[in-house]
Amino acid sequence: MPTPEIVRATGVTKGFAASGGRGRTEAVRGVDFVVGQELVVLLGRSGAGKSTLLSLVGGLDAPDSGTISVAGHDVGRLRGRAREEYLRTTVGWVFSSAGLLPLLSALENVWLAARLLGHRDSVARKEALQALEAVGLGPRAGHRAGELSGGEQQRAALARALVKKPVLLLADEPTAQLDSETGKSVLDVMRVAARSGTAILLATHDQAAVEVADRVLSMEDGRLTAAATVHP
Repeated sequence: MPTPEIVRATGVTKGFAASGGRGRTEAVRGVDFVVGQELVVLLGRSGAGKSTLLSLVGGLDAPDSGTISVAGHDVGRLRGRAREEYLRTTVGWVFSSAGLLPLLSALENVWLAARLLGHRDSVARKEALQALEAVGLGPRAGHRAGELSGGEQQRAALARALVKKPVLLLADEPTAQLDSETGKSVLDVMRVAARSGTAILLATHDQAAVEVADRVLSMEDGRLTAAATVHP
């Protein structure tokens, strides 16, 4: 059964000046795709254009041409306060490095994200604990980030992104620094989040991500080359 449309990209291109100022490298070339409330894996080798495409969808950069709509926002046209609000509330990010503050506890790291939304301290703390419990880190909430294993840190980073209750979660190589078993646990948590109504676009070269995906988009040399439904 089709899910509500969250992301629509149409004719998206993005290029950069080549090294030395000679010529231009086209990182994204005429890309079209749609993402609903599902886990979509963007699969491709390093340099395929995956990270650039995520940056465009996430509002960190603007396309040279084409349009990107996320939950009714024309992302390429967002400026100033509207762009800040989009980044703060609509989109959550998870990167290959967890990027936690090592001297703060897991709970404090996630609590800070909730506080940045303007939530009262008590509300933010409750939501942070709920987010950590959702990723299986409730018992480790009081431990400093530096005391957590790599997989636990990445799950805490996922909780930090999900505590915002984002419409869209963007994940850029979230398992790149994890062993296969730990990476699978992080991917499983993302699948649960997608089942709860969050749209997830996950860029990776990790074939294990295919096993948890609803759909797979293959990217090569800036173009989407294939799309397949993995789970009905």
